[in-house]
Parts: sequence; structure tokens; C-alpha cells
Amino acid sequence: MNHIHIPFISSADSNTPLEQIDVLMDSMPKHAIDNEPWPQFKSTSAAAFAIAHCGDAVLLKYYVKEDVIRSVMYRTNDPVHKDNCVEFFIALEAEQAYYNIEMNCFGICSMGYRFDGEERRFLPEGTIEKIRRNMILQSVPAGSGAKYEWQLTVIIPAEVFIFSQPGSLTGKKARANFFKCGDDLPNPHFLSWNRIVNDRPDFHLPEFFGTLEFGRTSDQ
Repeated sequence: MNHIHIPFISSADSNTPLEQIDVLMDSMPKHAIDNEPWPQFKSTSAAAFAIAHCGDAVLLKYYVKEDVIRSVMYRTNDPVHKDNCVEFFIALEAEQAYYNIEMNCFGICSMGYRFDGEERRFLPEGTIEKIRRNMILQSVPAGSGAKYEWQLTVIIPAEVFIFSQPGSLTGKKARANFFKCGDDLPNPHFLSWNRIVNDRPDFHLPEFFGTLEFGRTSDQ
């Protein structure tokens, strides 16, 4: 099972400019989203993420390379998993329910709350819009191994976890998984950070979440 000790950044908070967080995250360790639980869905897509926290927010940046860009979804809580998409599922502390935050390559976001085996409850648009996002999408030179590269920097305030009200994240533990997908791309793919064992594509399997520990000591 994968585990991440998430560094605490004392020089940032949930209101820090996104451009500053974007640069800061580039200095953090990168974690690959490179498990292919369903190898019949082959893809050349490559994805990784960096994660930190500042007490009142999760700081997250995705780094993605792939050959096709599809962005059809444009409204909050649209099924963005059909586009070029990255996802973050998290269960805080000992909770059995978990939040799933899904974003396409233009930062359109869907967020839900779900108990294993139950229908997902979508969070209100006003809550989701508190998640601040900054994206960069560019083509890359020939011979670079992919046609496009995109990055998505995200500030997720703790207050959006409305059913948990965690307050400060400092010192807390969680279970989580990180994903890269594109259900309606020419070559659909389903990549995960922590390994999943299941006979068909399904990210909603909290028994395969890895673990996170939100650090207490300043790393910046």
C-alpha cells in the first residue's frame, strides 16, 4: 500500500495566489500515477502529482502528458471523467465515506461524497467553486514522447469537506487514491496511484486507497 507524508507549508494558506502555489509545487516530490489495473486499456498517457498542505487547504498539482485532448464538459458536476481527467479520492481520518474530486484538463470540476456501495451525493456548486484551479496546456516539440502536456494546480480548502468539517488538516491522517482517466478518448485509459484489483474499471473502491499523513513541521 502506498503512503505519503504530506509536507506542511507554513508560508502559504488557502488565499495564497495560485501562481505562487504553482511554482512552489514544482519543488515538491512527484508521485507517479502509473498503475494500470486494467491492461486491456492501453494508453501512452503519463501522469504524476505533487501534494502539500498549509493547514487550511490541500495543495495539489498534476503533471500530465498525452496525445489527444478532449474537453467537452464545461459545467460544474458534469461527467468530466469522459474528458482528459485527473481525480483525487479521499476519506478523512477514520471515516468510511469519501470525497471524490474530478477535474478535466481545463479545470472543470465535479465533486461528490459517497459511502461505499451507495449513490454519490454531488456537492453544491457554491462549495465546489471554493476550489481554486490554475491550468496550463501546451503542445510539445516532436520527439518528446507525447503531443500535449498539461498541468493543473489546485488549492482545496478544508472547508469544502462539508460533511467532515476537519478544521485544520495538520496532523490528520487519511486514506486516498489519485487517478488519471479519459473514458471517451479514442484510447480510453484508467490509471491509479495505489494499485487496484478488480475485474473491470472502477475507481470507487476505497479498500484500495493508500494512506496520507498531513505533516506538522514546516517544510518551507
